[in-house]
Amino acid sequence: MLLTDIAVEHSLVSKKNGLRQTFLLHPFTNTQRDTLGKFEIVRNISEPEFKEVKRSTFVSFQQLAELYSKGVLEEFGFSVRMCPSQGTYPTVNPVKKLLPTSIRPGSPFDLAVQKVDASQAANRELRTALLRVNVKL
Repeated sequence: MLLTDIAVEHSLVSKKNGLRQTFLLHPFTNTQRDTLGKFEIVRNISEPEFKEVKRSTFVSFQQLAELYSKGVLEEFGFSVRMCPSQGTYPTVNPVKKLLPTSIRPGSPFDLAVQKVDASQAANRELRTALLRVNVKL
């Protein structure tokens, strides 16, 4: 399922012929058993003896809205895995930052973000998911 409430434009330049393609990307839910219906969020982590590595975890629609509402995505440098609504992306689906301007005002996702009570602590499932990417709430 695509979350079309969020749209980010992305340009890709071909290394072979220099042609530029522009895609309109949306977050999408995973289709694998354990993460079925969840969105992948990705974070770069610097590990002591290694170079910077990407770590990801999966969150539900409501958890994504909560993270966005509380500013966690921005604070910890998270990006969301995106894909185009039309056709296929020629390489691995990219990750993009979610900016407020990317969310369609009045959309179900925008309303879910507005309904979040930022004073409430995150639930156990969300805290566990974030621990996988070295974030403690």
